[in-house]
Amino acid sequence: MSLSDRRSRLFLEPLEGRTTAFRVEDRPSNLRFAAAITRILASAGVGCRLLDLDAFYSSNLDILTAGVPRERLAGFDITVPEPGSDMDTSLAALFLGGDDRPLLIDSVNSLYQLLSAHNPRAANRKFTFFVSALSNWSKANNKPVVATVYDRRPATRRRASRSLADAFDNSIAFSAKHDGLAFKCERGSAWRGGGFFLPFEDR
Repeated sequence: MSLSDRRSRLFLEPLEGRTTAFRVEDRPSNLRFAAAITRILASAGVGCRLLDLDAFYSSNLDILTAGVPRERLAGFDITVPEPGSDMDTSLAALFLGGDDRPLLIDSVNSLYQLLSAHNPRAANRKFTFFVSALSNWSKANNKPVVATVYDRRPATRRRASRSLADAFDNSIAFSAKHDGLAFKCERGSAWRGGGFFLPFEDR
């Protein structure tokens, strides 16, 4: 998929200054999303800091960056926390150093699990505090925070129960169609009409 700078900007601008959780169904769905968001950020020329908690992006990097000019990836930094590292310290470091590039987190599910590893009772409090800090950082720097979340609730319960995505400013459903990639805003506001579509280009 090739993207124009203008199309990439149209996608990103409504997300600036907000935290946005993108709901993906499974690993193949996340791979399609990861490839799309990598190309969007590269085309927009804004770079990215990526907190790769599942080592998903780093292990699929050749696939995700195929066809993207190397110079467009110069502003991308990937952080994969070391096993057993202090997550509180790692997360606090995201807000230091004056780095105001967009922030990408994969995945919210792993973030929650890591925060609950040593004290499960504190997981909700820590998670809520961290996402609130992300929201404040996003607003202060007018940059997007993009996170992926696997919504493992049964479809019949999604309206009646809370999701990890509910802590974010926006919640958006991602899906692959036969002719392109669809983004539908389920909560919050993004894009005119509440959705965005990226058509597959002729190969």
